[in-house]
Amino acid sequence: MCKIIFFIVCFSVFNICRAQNKEVTKLVDQFIDTLEAHSFMRSRVDFDKMRQETKLNVRNINSTDSLMPTFKKIVAGLNDHHSSVHRVKGTTDELALIKKYASTTYAQLGMPGPNFQHRLIEDKYAYINVPGVDLEHRMYIDTLQKQLLELDGKQPKAWIIDLTENEGGSCAPMIIPFHALIDTTQTFCYFDGTLDKDGKEVLVDKFQIPQNGLYIDNDVEAKYFKFDTVQVLPLVNNKIPVIILISGITGSSGEIAACHFLGQKNVTVIGTKSAGLTSGNELYYVDKGYSINLMTALLHNRKGKSYDVGERINPDITITYPENIQSRKEQHQYILENKSIFINRALEFLTSGGI
Repeated sequence: MCKIIFFIVCFSVFNICRAQNKEVTKLVDQFIDTLEAHSFMRSRVDFDKMRQETKLNVRNINSTDSLMPTFKKIVAGLNDHHSSVHRVKGTTDELALIKKYASTTYAQLGMPGPNFQHRLIEDKYAYINVPGVDLEHRMYIDTLQKQLLELDGKQPKAWIIDLTENEGGSCAPMIIPFHALIDTTQTFCYFDGTLDKDGKEVLVDKFQIPQNGLYIDNDVEAKYFKFDTVQVLPLVNNKIPVIILISGITGSSGEIAACHFLGQKNVTVIGTKSAGLTSGNELYYVDKGYSINLMTALLHNRKGKSYDVGERINPDITITYPENIQSRKEQHQYILENKSIFINRALEFLTSGGI
């Protein structure tokens, strides 16, 4: 009898484990299917090999809760420099995930809010720091608009827009408030890897500048983050020189914000090379709380250039690191501790031009 009971128990455990591993395998398929369908790198990756190797690696995993290391390894293997995987338990689809992020505040997470700064330097240069943004998008837009209007009222001779500590987030809140400083109707767009019949890049998602300053975004993310409709207020001093400060920290949407101005005659970019996340990401919910912030296209500026994977933005005027500053970590620390160097270089440029 004992042997029978032992056999029954072992058989039951085996069946449970096999069922659980089927759930794991199913999720792995869903994850790789998403990459294969949407990744910019889809033509450069052997997804059959990836699928085979991954299933072999997870054969002893019986819980989907244990798949994060596997998924991170897969995403790193894309070599696109920009994709990432996240998990928010309790979410069942993409809409639930967006609602979760949209209803979360920095205070709720115990995080400091964005580092907003603005001031008039030497009584004539309007300086504004543009930090990254992950949460509270409408507050971010309203704050920047308020700061810009205040500075505009002081009749500045030039704008200094500081992106040196902007690691990214969502690009629309960063660029919409600067509507009045843009001199064209379309700035940046993306190349998703598709070529037309003549072998030319097919460009998508062209960022349009509405003449009336009314930005309307029908995307579901814009709706829940409350920037689906934004009326930008005009600035009087919109023809004066614009300095864009960038650094090795400036990445992703921070680089898109810089690219928004590139090619404009009154714009000069000063700083170090940017972080090299010059590409577009899309959020894809997979299952079991897992989602991918997936690189789907390369940034294309109004000069006609599509950036390569991992390519950085080069400034017009370069600031070099001291010889003893070598690693990315050391460079970031140097930037944060020496922001005055970037600002002073902007002041030198403006002064030398008689501004």
